[in-house]
Amino acid sequence: MAGPTPRGIRNSELKSRILHVAQQSVYQVKLQPPAEVVGYLNSGSRALNYAQSGEDVELMCSDVQLPGSDLITHDVTNDYAGVDEKLAYRRSYTNVAFTFMVNRRYDVIEMFDGWIDYISGMSEDQTQFANRYASYRVAYPNDYRSDGVYITKFEKDVGSDNASSYTDRMAIEYNFIGAYPISINPTAVGYGNKDVLKYTVNMNFIRYVRRRYQTS
Repeated sequence: MAGPTPRGIRNSELKSRILHVAQQSVYQVKLQPPAEVVGYLNSGSRALNYAQSGEDVELMCSDVQLPGSDLITHDVTNDYAGVDEKLAYRRSYTNVAFTFMVNRRYDVIEMFDGWIDYISGMSEDQTQFANRYASYRVAYPNDYRSDGVYITKFEKDVGSDNASSYTDRMAIEYNFIGAYPISINPTAVGYGNKDVLKYTVNMNFIRYVRRRYQTS
């Protein structure tokens, strides 16, 4: 079968088709812990009220990775003479990382450390875990997994002068099913240059559901 025939493209057509590119810096995250975790965070010595502080934590998200996925394959040899193939049989998903700026109340540390404390079975009274022989009983997955974790990637309104070029302006939304924090990266502090304290959380999930829609 013949390949495609090359054709010329005018500069004006190129500008209208490929110059309106998406920007990295325009996005929004939603991080809704399950009800059991919210109750745990608002109890004991933590007293982190998610209804009051959760949106602030979300707004402090300075960096996030759109999720990746892979197809897991198995090798098929000699179904056709001399041909080795890889055939897909399952899809897998990578963890997604959220990096936050830390405010002076350390809300993001309290929120995600507390979420992991709940998963690992630490009681509301944290003082008893100063005992080196304290034991843990991990929580049931349905109680710590959340379907309310979202990343929405959208674009700025470019203004009325270019509005005709953006009549098809789209947003893309990733909804993470069964999400929970699986690890927290080490956070460095030191006497060097003054900088904003950053905190990175890696979240695992069962799958994501992606939706693209037109913005107003």
